Amino acid sequence: MTYLCTQGVLKIRKRVTLMVLTVSAIFVICWGTDIILHILETFTSHKLSPLAIPIAHTMVMFNSAVNPFAYALINQKFREKMRGMICCSLRSSAPRVNAARELQDMKMMNITTKPTDSAEPSDELPAIGLYPLPGTIM
Repeated sequence: MTYLCTQGVLKIRKRVTLMVLTVSAIFVICWGTDIILHILETFTSHKLSPLAIPIAHTMVMFNSAVNPFAYALINQKFREKMRGMICCSLRSSAPRVNAARELQDMKMMNITTKPTDSAEPSDELPAIGLYPLPGTIM
């Protein structure tokens, strides 16, 4: 039993190490280009190409854009969560077939209060008309 637990822990550690190394390598490549160009521009008399700085800045922005794909390639849980978010997003933007039924259900879930005779504070919720967020299941 201990052998199986240690193998599982080692497998997880290897996966985490691979993810950290991948994200770090992408970071170094993308930001290193910008840093090296700015160092060259500041401390040397070399004339840089007019396209060098915009390309370096594009690489910096590319770093942020590529991180989710790096996580998705390596981490299964990340892929599952992203797939769930995308599916929920698509489901909530789909046209509603039973709009009248949904409206009736929302009216039934509307929170109202009864007027009280006493001046003491009430534990009841105020009548604010709470409705569920689109795409949520109640």
